Amino acid sequence: MTLLNQAQVEQLKEITTHLRQVRQEKSIRIEEIAAETLIRAGVLQALEEERFEELPEPIFVQGLIRRYGDALGLDGSALSHALISSNVVRQDSNNAHKSSDNKSNTYIPLVVTYILLLVAASAGLFYTLNPPQIASESLTPAVNGQQSMVTNQ
Repeated sequence: MTLLNQAQVEQLKEITTHLRQVRQEKSIRIEEIAAETLIRAGVLQALEEERFEELPEPIFVQGLIRRYGDALGLDGSALSHALISSNVVRQDSNNAHKSSDNKSNTYIPLVVTYILLLVAASAGLFYTLNPPQIASESLTPAVNGQQSMVTNQ
């Protein structure tokens, strides 16, 4: 597994130690958990033995922890949320300045695009509701001129 910082690794160690202790206290074999959660026993063993490099990406590990915790009768969502929250704290502290710069650069082109679309839609609506008077006036004299020619003949 990649993309783990030190805080995440420590949090993951605490969670896996807790899961292993609960499993051992309940005398549940790892194969039983694997059968119930549909997680391979090798992945569960790697999780319990803290061989994190053998695990999939962190988002999948969060799902594994949730299912493993639920199978043991624990609140798996709370356990996986603990790992998520440590990930969010790390990203916020390390990338606060970078993310604010990226957000401002992303929103400016979107705002300009939305304003242009709003102006175009307003102009189209105005044109539809108020057709130009020049077009209807230019047709009227031509029709009157033709009518006078017809009456003269």
